[in-house]
Amino acid sequence: DLENPSKGQVQVNEHLSSNEIIRVAPLMLLADTVVGMRLESFIEDWTFTTDFSFRRGEITPAKTITATSTILRHGKRLLIEELDYVDDQNIHVGHAQITFMRTPLREGEAKPDVAKVRDRMGSIELPPLEQPVEELAGISIVDKGTGKVTMMPKEAVRRPGGFVQGAIMTLLGEISAQTFAEAHYNTPCVVTGIDVRYLIGGRSGPLVASAKWIGAPESGVIKVDLIDEGYDVLSCTFLAQVQAIEVS
Repeated sequence: DLENPSKGQVQVNEHLSSNEIIRVAPLMLLADTVVGMRLESFIEDWTFTTDFSFRRGEITPAKTITATSTILRHGKRLLIEELDYVDDQNIHVGHAQITFMRTPLREGEAKPDVAKVRDRMGSIELPPLEQPVEELAGISIVDKGTGKVTMMPKEAVRRPGGFVQGAIMTLLGEISAQTFAEAHYNTPCVVTGIDVRYLIGGRSGPLVASAKWIGAPESGVIKVDLIDEGYDVLSCTFLAQVQAIEVS
């Protein structure tokens, strides 16, 4: 949104959705972009996403979703904001909280001017995806029973510095939890809530996610761990809430 730096939109289509409902990952990217681009415009340090929490509101198909951010705390080290999501019918479809960490530039480093980037993003019309986002990212489901999914990072999903972008990491965790739940429930599911801890960015690969229940399966609570096997390190951890749904 070129008029309001605290707002942004995602145009929803089937390739950003699963079981007719937009995935969490594009909504994470929307939060990351809206808040991150605004922070980059006035903060001299680098900013890196450390945490993302999301809860769905009304679970309903949508054509457009708008996110509006509000500052919770801007400190010397951490920058925390929350976002409300509404659809084209002004139905509240979600709420998120996102945390960025400030990291000083190294000696001799210079940050690029993102103002023109944001203006360009707000003025051009991007073509819709022609394949499901998980296919474009190269994500493969290995074992539905354990929620095992893998991805070898492509350049297209990396951010500057070589780490995989946070929304793609989120997508891996989301697909792992959803696949795991659908295999156990034997019915279509949607991830209704997720808490993500970005521990260290996926870099080498393959990135491998696997899931397990927290408590009884009836609770719908799933823990997902995402390992960068190239470095043998835990890159990301998730707590997800899933719900069985009816698909028309």
